[in-house]
Amino acid sequence: FPAEVMDEADGFPLTVDAAAALAEGRVDLRSTPLVTIDGEDARDFDDAIYVERKGGGFRLVVAIADVAWYVRPGSALDAEARRRGTSVYLPGRVLPMLPERLSNGLCSLRPDEDRLCLVAELELDGDGVVTAEKVFSGLMRSQARLTYGEVQAALDLGSLPGREKLVPMLKDAWALAEKFKKRRGARGAIDFDLPETKVELDEAGAPVKLVRRERLDSHRLVEEHMLAANESVARWFRAQDLPVVNRFHGPPDEEKLETFAKLARAHGLNVAYGVPTSKELDALLKQLEGHAEQRALNQLLLRSMMQAV
Repeated sequence: FPAEVMDEADGFPLTVDAAAALAEGRVDLRSTPLVTIDGEDARDFDDAIYVERKGGGFRLVVAIADVAWYVRPGSALDAEARRRGTSVYLPGRVLPMLPERLSNGLCSLRPDEDRLCLVAELELDGDGVVTAEKVFSGLMRSQARLTYGEVQAALDLGSLPGREKLVPMLKDAWALAEKFKKRRGARGAIDFDLPETKVELDEAGAPVKLVRRERLDSHRLVEEHMLAANESVARWFRAQDLPVVNRFHGPPDEEKLETFAKLARAHGLNVAYGVPTSKELDALLKQLEGHAEQRALNQLLLRSMMQAV
């Protein structure tokens, strides 16, 4: 990083001044048992969740690191972050968008450390329908850094060694995620379950093999809660009448969809004639589970989708 960028980053103290943060009007969430859930090799923890049963429904809290408090418009940090655009993740290393004091420190929701955060808090009925919501800045203290594997074991076996008290919360979080998924399916969401590949390196950093990264219920749990938070924030922006960039997928390419449908029929799958709806496509993906050509047909269907703009 350029010297002026490092100087700006080094100008921040290593710990958060809780009194000053609360004096700004932040909500104190340090007693709320928020947890982060990431891969085993994650070094920075961007988001945290907490779920509780409440009055026959649920309360969901999603918190993200308040990076913008540190990266101010017009600063050297802002200019360098704009130049880099993103952190670049490579096998075995990451090229961060911000200096380590921020990326792995003050802007990482590390356990048992006070952190500035932005929060979406949702109240939901028993079917996962939002009944009340708010967006605010807060001060949090993560209760645990969990991995997807640990959360999966908690869901499957009720086991989380040394942190058993978190198991009921995680099971409630999964119950809510299932309700979110069911409601999205009813809206016509398409659930692509495409395998991800991870590169394994030897001690010298040379790639030795490709392994399949399994998609677990614990991954879906986090995905569903982040989607719910994103939708809540989008509604909040609209309610404030603030200009906001929305990420949008246009309708699929009809010609590519018809090509896909013909191939699927040739493999004996039940595909209605004409351009299928998103609900029909999602039902078709469920038909594909375990099929010999599942991966190829999944990829072909994905290519018929429009890129987001």
